[in-house]
Amino acid sequence: MAIATGLSTALTGLQANQTALDVTSNNISNASNPDYVRERAIFTTLKPINSIPGDIGMGVKISSVNRITDTFLFDRYTSSSATLKQLDTTEQYLKEIGTYFPDVQDQGLHKNMEDFFNAWQNFASNPNNGSTKVVLANKSQQLCDTFHFLRNNLSKIQTSINSEINSRIKETNTIIKNIASLNKQISAYEANGESHANELRDQRDGLEKRLKEILNVTVLKSGITTKDSQGAITTGYSQSYQVLLGGKPLIDGDSYHQLVPISKGINTNIGIQNDDLSISDVTKSIANSSSEIGALLGLRGTDFNNDGTPTNGDIGDILSSLDALSASLINNVNSIYSYSAQSNINAGQINEPVNIPQNLSNVPLNTLYSQKILKSPVKNGILQFNLLDNKGNNLTKTPFQVNIKPTDSINDVLNKINEKITNYDQNFDVKAKLINGEIKFVPSDTNNDGKTNPKGSVLISDDGSSLFNALNQIEYLPLNSIKDKLPLPLNNGSFDVVVYNSEGKELAKRTITIDSNSKNPKYSTIAGIVNQINTKLIDDNHDNNTNDDVDDYYHASFINGHFIINAKTDTSTYVGLDNDTANFGGVFQINNFFEGNNSKNIALKDELAKNPSEIHAYKAPNEGNNDVANEMLQLQFKEITFNKNGQNTKATLYGYYKQTTSNLADKIKETSDKKDSSQTLFKNISNEYYSLSGVNIDDELINLEKYQRGYQANAKVITTINKMLDSLFSIQ
Repeated sequence: MAIATGLSTALTGLQANQTALDVTSNNISNASNPDYVRERAIFTTLKPINSIPGDIGMGVKISSVNRITDTFLFDRYTSSSATLKQLDTTEQYLKEIGTYFPDVQDQGLHKNMEDFFNAWQNFASNPNNGSTKVVLANKSQQLCDTFHFLRNNLSKIQTSINSEINSRIKETNTIIKNIASLNKQISAYEANGESHANELRDQRDGLEKRLKEILNVTVLKSGITTKDSQGAITTGYSQSYQVLLGGKPLIDGDSYHQLVPISKGINTNIGIQNDDLSISDVTKSIANSSSEIGALLGLRGTDFNNDGTPTNGDIGDILSSLDALSASLINNVNSIYSYSAQSNINAGQINEPVNIPQNLSNVPLNTLYSQKILKSPVKNGILQFNLLDNKGNNLTKTPFQVNIKPTDSINDVLNKINEKITNYDQNFDVKAKLINGEIKFVPSDTNNDGKTNPKGSVLISDDGSSLFNALNQIEYLPLNSIKDKLPLPLNNGSFDVVVYNSEGKELAKRTITIDSNSKNPKYSTIAGIVNQINTKLIDDNHDNNTNDDVDDYYHASFINGHFIINAKTDTSTYVGLDNDTANFGGVFQINNFFEGNNSKNIALKDELAKNPSEIHAYKAPNEGNNDVANEMLQLQFKEITFNKNGQNTKATLYGYYKQTTSNLADKIKETSDKKDSSQTLFKNISNEYYSLSGVNIDDELINLEKYQRGYQANAKVITTINKMLDSLFSIQ
């Protein structure tokens, strides 16, 4: 064996230890880099020379420089980090929201409601005092302003969240693009099957961690399984790399799909652009997930009303509660205020029917729809009618039917209806007519005998043709089917129509029943309610006289979306409502105190705000009556109905608000508690992860000493062999 072989062997040791020193030095220099994964130089024996009496080693080489990591542990680390980010984001916004809803009675909306009812109490004590009316108007407006303040600040938070979502989408797209680029570089660098792109993989891990914090992505890796120098199993050198979001691929190797913001009015949803350039909405699949965007979507909500108000999520839940509170306040206050007697009632407009002029009455219904005159198409179907006598009893045990076709005109429909009425009873003097552009059933000389003596009235029990839905004449449609057309929810219940004389004495009272679940249109349609008020031959006063009852003094109608009750006599009479458990007066805007139907548009009626002297406390129209003011006072203690996203809840006004603030406080505490637990868990997992993959300076200093000694020893071998060569060459 030549001396040169020993020199070569020592040189390999020198070079290997030099490389190990370089790796150790790199570890130490990156000790403060959280994305850096510590590395180890793997020493491997070179192929020996086979000889007798045994193999002679040829030295050592660095076969690879490995990252010391564990994929399972890394996944736990990144997942716990994502959960912590979600809870931190949620807590941050919930605490901001909580500042506007103090859970105490002497602040915020609770105090404003107390001031409002205290003002009514002072007004009840002094119903004719102008200053108490001014105070009541001011306190009412302050209450409305507080609703607006809360609503506007929640809307600002909603806007801020949408801005953050857009920002996270941009950040995500940058990360996706960079990871795909890194995948391409890693594949090229490691194509020989020997090289390890450690620094590139560190960069990718850092981006992956941030991507998981932003989005609830699933990362799939498969490929080479290796062991590090300490024997830990690692899959850090996986060959495939795929990222999924909501089951759809974001990254596959070096190809990627970007996120796309989907505009939902003022809100932003999240989509993935597919290969065919179509967009898949993944918003709901990532809402409330363990990520920042999951937290933002969970806070903001994913379903919206037409005006962009969320109906779910934390903000949507609070807004819905706020709207339910304000709506019930508006409804109940207005219902009580509608008790105040007036000479006539002309309520606010709750819908706008389609007015068909006479020159279009012969145009086919499908043509009217194509010309966008009708609200919706008319279909082949039937109209079912009931005839009622003058006592309100049903004359038609089985409703008679009228077939309607889209090719019919309005006049065709009228003729068909009137023919059926005449065929059923030729002496029934009621006809369907087009009056001011609306189909109405009015007294008419059906049998042409020169007399108009209607036996009763006509009610529609079923609109299988969708004719009246197309005409938007909601008075003939079931109350259950027009909930979205009413400004406020209408309860099943009843109300009294009361007639007074000028001295405030009650002349007549009739109880009107509302049952939206009834199959009888008399109780389940607006036209039926009107019919109950107008029905003749009912002895309201129980005096055996059918000529001094509600229908003898007043006539009800529903015209152009307005509920109207007009006097039938020239005598000084007044009409009002009482005992309104259905909140009919509030829904149909009879003599409103408040305007609007939610926390966004609640306001003191404009005429009352401009002229508080018009505010009144009376029910019966006589001096000093304060019955309405007293009933208003009792409202604060009554359990009333709150309709939140179609679900009814019974509570007092204060109780419902307290429940809202308590739920918010509980949510904040629950989130904070979860965050504290998550922080502890993250710290433990982080320590475990960095104990394996992080740089320990003490360990590296030991390695530094070891590799330095190895380098020195190999250098000493080279020096020794060099001296041997010198001795050899000096022999003469």
